[in-house]
Amino acid sequence: MKCCNCKHSELEPKELERGLLAACCPHCHGALLPLMNYRYWSEHTHEVSNTETNLEIAQEPAAAKQCPKCRGMMTKYRIGPSTQNRLELCDHCDEVWLDAGEWTLVKKLDLHNKLSSVFTQAWQRNIRKQKEADNIRKHYEQLLGVDDFSKIQTFKQWLDQHNKRSDISHYLNTKFD
Repeated sequence: MKCCNCKHSELEPKELERGLLAACCPHCHGALLPLMNYRYWSEHTHEVSNTETNLEIAQEPAAAKQCPKCRGMMTKYRIGPSTQNRLELCDHCDEVWLDAGEWTLVKKLDLHNKLSSVFTQAWQRNIRKQKEADNIRKHYEQLLGVDDFSKIQTFKQWLDQHNKRSDISHYLNTKFD
């Protein structure tokens, strides 16, 4: 099989972790990981090597990737709200493409035992909701300033926990002109 990044390099077997076999590119260090291998490894092994502190992740191209096995198009899935990295999945072959450094990123985000979840609608919907909430917070922080936003954030947390939240909100929105 040829690498879906380099197009010319042959993929070679390599262990990402002890007992977790993938087909890796010796040139770009990407890896094709069969989810069947991953699921077996995840169910039977709980040991992972230490995550490196210097995390170097290759820039992934914007273009879609073709599965090295079936040549079908792979679908991109966000890993989490705090990273722009996306993992590619071939729905037909049930194989994941990991660009250089992405397995280390998965471990750093403590997702090495939840990798299959990344490809679910619920996971992706949760990421979109988290990103939307972060964007709203950033907007109001920029609009109101850091100090005022911090005070409002503290008040909102208190209000959200209060058993008379509705009454307090109604009072705050009442105009006494």
